Amino acid sequence: MSLSDPDRSGVAVMARRSVFVIGVLGTAAALVASYTRILYVDGLSLLDIALIAVFVPLALWLAQSFWTLGAGFLVLLFRGPPPAEAPVPPVTAKGPTAVVVPVYNEEVGRVFAGIQAMRRDLAAHGLGDHFHIHVLSDSTRPGPWLSEVDAWRDLADQADEARGLPPVYYRRRLQNRERKSGNIADFVRRHGQLYEYMVVLDADSIMTASSLARLVARMEADPKAGLVQAPPRLARGETLFARILQFAGAVYGPLSASGIAFWAAGEGNYWGHNAIIRTRAFSDCCGLPELPGSAPLGGEILSHDFVEAALLRRGGWKVLIADDIDDTLEEPPPTVGDFATRDRRWCQGNLQHARLIPARGLHWVSRLHFSVGVMSYVSSALWLVFLVLSALQAWQLARTPVSYFAAGRPFPQWPLEVQGAALTLLAVALGLLLVPKLFGLVLTLRDGRLRRALGGGWRVTLGVLIETLYTALLAPIMMLLHSLAVFSTVLGRAVGWSAQNRKAEDGAFEQAVERWLPFTAIGTAVTAAAWITSPTLALWLSPVEAGLILAPVVVWLGDSGRVGLALKRARLLLTREETLPPPVLQTLDTLLDEDAARTRPDRNALLAWTVLDADRLRDHLDLLPLADQESRATPEQAAAAARKLRYLGPAALDDKEALAVLENAEELVGLHAACWARWLAGDWPDAPPLPPRAVPRKLAG
Repeated sequence: MSLSDPDRSGVAVMARRSVFVIGVLGTAAALVASYTRILYVDGLSLLDIALIAVFVPLALWLAQSFWTLGAGFLVLLFRGPPPAEAPVPPVTAKGPTAVVVPVYNEEVGRVFAGIQAMRRDLAAHGLGDHFHIHVLSDSTRPGPWLSEVDAWRDLADQADEARGLPPVYYRRRLQNRERKSGNIADFVRRHGQLYEYMVVLDADSIMTASSLARLVARMEADPKAGLVQAPPRLARGETLFARILQFAGAVYGPLSASGIAFWAAGEGNYWGHNAIIRTRAFSDCCGLPELPGSAPLGGEILSHDFVEAALLRRGGWKVLIADDIDDTLEEPPPTVGDFATRDRRWCQGNLQHARLIPARGLHWVSRLHFSVGVMSYVSSALWLVFLVLSALQAWQLARTPVSYFAAGRPFPQWPLEVQGAALTLLAVALGLLLVPKLFGLVLTLRDGRLRRALGGGWRVTLGVLIETLYTALLAPIMMLLHSLAVFSTVLGRAVGWSAQNRKAEDGAFEQAVERWLPFTAIGTAVTAAAWITSPTLALWLSPVEAGLILAPVVVWLGDSGRVGLALKRARLLLTREETLPPPVLQTLDTLLDEDAARTRPDRNALLAWTVLDADRLRDHLDLLPLADQESRATPEQAAAAARKLRYLGPAALDDKEALAVLENAEELVGLHAACWARWLAGDWPDAPPLPPRAVPRKLAG
């Protein structure tokens, strides 16, 4: 039985958690005691007390991270390397499992290529009848919406032509209330009774048939399981930044997943996608509350996944982490800016969780998950405060008769009895950060198949050094970005909900300088102030100063696809998915190449075809939501937009007007004959040629 097996006895789980908690508290206490001893050498001032108060949560954060990764290292060390190819278990569930794919103004070609790749993988393993795929659209722009319907029609045609493929269903909400969580909740209310389980994906998720079948098998084997989370691996990154993220995920990610599974057991967590959920449990337990007050810390809960996991556990269901399922995939953010934008949204959502920590009925491990999520962002702000307070202290000490920052010495000149303690504390803190990287490197080098897939031992080692150097330079930039996100959220500035950018384009260096120059200015000011205070202090802060001063260069290199491609050609920062891609990824790449070679119709063409082509119009009307969802546009606005479309053509409408027409069945029906007559007469401005008339089809609605 594995060390991370959640089905171990309650005594074993308690023993594991006791070791974990004692390790975290003991390590943090030792760090704080050592730091307090250093500061106490000349008595504790108010500034010293403030430093200790800030250092306590930082020490707990460092200790928690180290012991989680250390536990993961031991779990994986005793478990041994995974098999070369995971078996595909038979699916014994009585009915099909829903695979839900929420989308929001996404790149349509990528979304539907991923869906088709998964369908073919399922069909190849004879599992097509066991899964139904549901595309749940919250798209708010007519271009993506019409393109989604067009791509879905293509897949529906292929289902008629190829036997064994899972069916694909599509629906779009008129009102995207409560964002992704509301999108999934709407599906559960309308269709959840048809499915025992649902697998939740992101728009860029890819899951193999093996992983889907194994997730269903886990649910079937444990009637008390409400959710099983499979840790997603990052794949298909092209820029240096994306490749560093996915390389770090390949080498260190398994430590984190197995470590959390070790101490969380049946009180695991949910990361919002690549997980299977028991629909009845979700329906009964996961109605999200609205927090008192207004956004950003009140109102709708932005990050729903942690909360849903906690509610499932409160309802008596297990939440499990399947850390041994390692063939579920997603794509990394392509650039530092995209990563920061996503983190800004996650920051607000995680800070909201601080208000839920004392909620009644939650398991203490669920409260711990909330706390870890909050600290993942607050820690950056605390490090910034700690550095500022440390600089103030250094400034005071440099102006006292006894200077601890004597010229010509590489370290502060502490009194003899604490100088060794200061160096030891620094070494321990660095060890807590760097030793887990060695854990991941050791496990990778031990696994011969993985080592060869990642380019060989010396390339893996060099990759770890490259990743460590780059993340060290990026760390102060992210510290400032996270701190700004925390402070702006606390001060009441809410974040919007925008579509994620999943594709990078190489930008000019001048653009990087323009965007990130404020970070250079801050780094330069910090360096100058530290040098004036004490040259030794400037040396101590040099890692922070270097990252900020070089911010435009660091970000520009990270956002570069050319640099990423050069390292890939040199077989550096490789992942298993690049050198030994599963069939589903190979199919995805083939489909994307085919999609790139074709010309997709634009919004105006799709709008015209929807109005003119009776076949498309019928499908569009069938897909309009039920009467309980009202269009954002009033009937008067829809009528005005319809008149504009009739006389001026599709190019004359802006997105808001196009939506008003497309969401109004009565206006569309009236437009069909009128616009058709104008098109035949050649009197419809900017009218595109019609596509070949399609034969009547039977679509899943």
